[in-house]
Amino acid sequence: MIKFFRRIRQRLLSENKFSKYLIYAIGETILVVIGILIALSINNWNEDKKARIYEEKMLTEIRNVLIKDVYFFENHLIGRRIARIQRASQFFENYILTDSISRDSINYHYIGLSTGLQVTYNRGPFEALKSTGIDRIINDSLRNMIVDLYEFELPRTAGLIKIYMDEYMTNAKKYEDSLRDDMQIDIQNKQVFYYYNKMKEVDLKTNQSFLSLLSWGSNSSKQILHLFNSILPKMKALTVQIDKELNHHKK
Repeated sequence: MIKFFRRIRQRLLSENKFSKYLIYAIGETILVVIGILIALSINNWNEDKKARIYEEKMLTEIRNVLIKDVYFFENHLIGRRIARIQRASQFFENYILTDSISRDSINYHYIGLSTGLQVTYNRGPFEALKSTGIDRIINDSLRNMIVDLYEFELPRTAGLIKIYMDEYMTNAKKYEDSLRDDMQIDIQNKQVFYYYNKMKEVDLKTNQSFLSLLSWGSNSSKQILHLFNSILPKMKALTVQIDKELNHHKK
């Protein structure tokens, strides 16, 4: 193609057709400019496509870990850990209110009062996105929601729960030490079973160590549950917004 245009220029110059050569030169320049613009447009289109593919990938990864973390919070931390503390608290509070109690369940619920938990969540996709530039999320509102959740809301909630739980477990251990019976053994079918956390027989309505443990369990579980109930709607709302953005990309 270049040789073809070169021959035309040489022929026009050799024939002294300067005016035609000038028109041709201008036309050739325009064609070159158009070619450059087309190439730039194609390159920009390719870069935009790559950027959208990366954005979709990161949004999908954040969405997936959010779904897993919500499930972990609701089913493991709330559904098991907090629920066990609250069941234990309600079991003993019901006795205080009604004077009715199942003696066979006392030790089980006593152990439940000192159930611990640790809040963990997956920041990996967010950190990966942050390292390449959070502004790669084009939607301003969605980008702000992601940053707010992972830089403020989740760390704050996890930090507060840790403070409550650390304080609760410290006090629980202190009261348990005075409530725990000596280690006992039980022989069944020629097997020895060891019991480390059996509760002493105490007056559940007057024993100060037990009542303090019960108070800490009841109040701390309520405070921690409140924190979970505050953060979960925000996690779910972000998942919904990511779904909307991903659906918009498909259109």
